[in-house]
Formats: sequence, C-alpha cells, structure tokens
Amino acid sequence: MSLNIPVEFQDFADEIIASCKPSAPFTLTATPTQLWDSKVGGKPYLPRDFAYPNNPDGEPLFFLAQINFAQMPALPDFPSKGILQFFIDGKDDCYGINFDDYTDNSRYKLIYHADVVENADELQQDFDFVQFDENDYGVPFPPNHSYQIHFQAATPQPITQHDFAFGKVVPELFDFLDEKSEDDDYEWDLHDKYDEFSNSEQHRVGGYPYFTQDDVRGYGSYDLKDYVLLFQLVSDWGTYNEGVDILWGDCGVGNFFIRPEDLKNLAFDKAFFTMDCC
Repeated sequence: MSLNIPVEFQDFADEIIASCKPSAPFTLTATPTQLWDSKVGGKPYLPRDFAYPNNPDGEPLFFLAQINFAQMPALPDFPSKGILQFFIDGKDDCYGINFDDYTDNSRYKLIYHADVVENADELQQDFDFVQFDENDYGVPFPPNHSYQIHFQAATPQPITQHDFAFGKVVPELFDFLDEKSEDDDYEWDLHDKYDEFSNSEQHRVGGYPYFTQDDVRGYGSYDLKDYVLLFQLVSDWGTYNEGVDILWGDCGVGNFFIRPEDLKNLAFDKAFFTMDCC
C-alpha cells in the first residue's frame, strides 16, 4: 500500500497503514443528471408503482441523495449494482433524527432498488406534490438544487481522528497528538495536518467519518460501536464548488452508518443517520 504519510507522522506509519479502509470519495457539480444517476437532491429514481416515502405525519420526506453503485468504484461488501437512496425529514429541525434513539428511522428512510431501469418513461417524473422551501429547518440545501456526484478512484483512507476508535486503533499516534495538545502554546497545526492527510472532511462512501464535535458511536448508552460509515455528506458551498450550496446547521456534516453484516445483506433499512455541527 502506498501512502504519502507526512514526515511528522512517519514514526507511526505501521499503525496508520494498518488502520486504512477502502473508501470512494466524491465531488459535486451543479450539472444535469438522469433519474438513475448518482446525485444529491433533484428528482429521485422511483419506478411508477413505487410509493414516495412519507414521515409518520403523512408528509413527503426530503430527497437527500442517491448512489448508483454501477457508477461507483468497487468497494468490499458494497453491492456492484442497484440504487441506494437517502430521504430525511425536511420539516424537522433535527432532519428526522431522534437523538434519544439514533436507530429510530421513522423520520428518515433508506431505500434500495436492486434492479435499475434506465428508461425515463417507466419512472416517476412529476414530484410537484413534494413541497419544501429554504425556510424549512430540515433542508440542508435549496430544494430546487441538484448536484451530480463524481466519484474519485477508490482509495485507502487512514482512520480519522474524529472516529471514536482512534485511540484504540492508532494508540501511539493518539498519545503523540494528545501530548502535543497539552502544550500551552500549541496551535493545533499537527491535528489540522492529520485531518488533511486523512481527508476527513470529504463527501464519501465507506471509510472513516468526519465530525465537528463527537462521534455518537463512542459515548453514552448507545449500542452503536459496531456500525461503520456508509455515506457522508459534508457542508459544501461555492467557495469549493461553484453552484453547490450544502449547509448542515453551522457548517456541519450528515453521516449514515450501518453494521457490516447488514451492509453485506443489503439491509440498508437498518442503517442509522446522524448530523452534527459546530
């Protein structure tokens, strides 16, 4: 495995390399898409006989994103075909998340279509009944926006310092950074450099997560430690990609996690969703 490990972390190369997981990072552009393309926002892929997902109040959920696995680089345990969709509650200021029970997915939905029809005439195209505006609390980007997903090559990603298991997986690196953070004049430059090296604040499928605060899998009474990153969508605006305008709260991130066995079994309805921001 070839990793361009910064000189400051060369002493910990062995444990960094051992921590790596394959991941498919991606970028976004405000360009047109087909109904079956990988995208964030816009019109979802829905066969004509498929019911649009609602929240418990009978209101349509907000279409967040979809991944066409045939368009994504191959990752271990991920399907090679089909479309996975993410819907959240655009009328809820918590995006549909129950912070007392993250696995309560009554206000967000993941839907997997194993077989994909690439014929618009056989798909739903009229979504005028789904009405959101920019003042709705649970809408992380303008409702009329759609962004095409452009996958980069699948790459090994080192564990991020935001992952709850960071201290366990790379203990020597953790102790090194922790010791530096105790210096009164430390400016967190090494932490920033490791963040950049691990490419933590990036849209991705698989790999390790980014958080602005804490990894919810690692604290409290939640039984979430076995879950791995499924899909990450970070805040992203015109500074980085012209025409793209995604904002989770105050520059936060939205993450979906799943147990490895559920991923292998395509049981995406057992994934959980969380969002955190500054």
